[in-house]
Amino acid sequence: MCLLDAAGVGISHCLGVGGRDLSDEVGAASTLAALDALDADPETELIVVVSKPPAPSAAAKVRAHAASVRTSVVFALLGQDQPDLTAAVESALAGRGLAAPSWPSWGRTRAGKIGHLRGLFSGGTLCDEAMVIATATLGPIGSNIPLRPEWALGADLRATGHAMIDFGDDRLTRGRAHPMIDPTLRLERLAAESGDPSCGVILLDVVLGHGAHLDPASEMAPLISSSGKEIVVSLCGTAGDPQGLHRQATVLAEAGAAVFASNAVAARYAVSRVSA
Repeated sequence: MCLLDAAGVGISHCLGVGGRDLSDEVGAASTLAALDALDADPETELIVVVSKPPAPSAAAKVRAHAASVRTSVVFALLGQDQPDLTAAVESALAGRGLAAPSWPSWGRTRAGKIGHLRGLFSGGTLCDEAMVIATATLGPIGSNIPLRPEWALGADLRATGHAMIDFGDDRLTRGRAHPMIDPTLRLERLAAESGDPSCGVILLDVVLGHGAHLDPASEMAPLISSSGKEIVVSLCGTAGDPQGLHRQATVLAEAGAAVFASNAVAARYAVSRVSA
């Protein structure tokens, strides 16, 4: 949605189905219902289906159902050999006869650092997308939401190699607000990674909007400035968000981060700085 906004394109509806809908257990029940609801709307011209890495059986069910509806469907079902979210948006734009813009970016990072990539995310979808992109070049990425079971981090989330953590995972939000609202745990880990000599580049997402921290950049900027590491930020927001997209980007860039509107571009840039 944020990338469509950056491209000057709006949406008519956004239906959230939950992160577990495309699991084997749920079988895409809400996604199929959402497809039917959108297809029944005569004003809907194109549907984009976005998902964390789905169970193969659920993904097959959704693709088969999408083939039966009247409205064209673009898929952004994250996984190996699948389009990332930015590529899916570009396909959606092309489907409406529109060219993709140059996705906004701000600032640049410090000189390259030898070491591992550490991703600290407030949500699972962007974390999954970054891991899919990074593992193609860097190999195994440790995580609390690993792409493969054998890549799981321990309960202490200690990382000795490349790693990405979803701080919005259920196990890290028990008894506390989501990290989009309360960034305490992530800021603590940002400080820890900044002091870890094995860490070379830190990749972060910053999500704006209603129901998010009123000024996340102000919380992160001091730690970014003092980090000494290369820090790359994926900034997910729109010009209409109350935090102010360009103000947040400016504060983060002035603190020393490279800031990107596209999470996929941010992830590839971070990988290039580690693997250069």
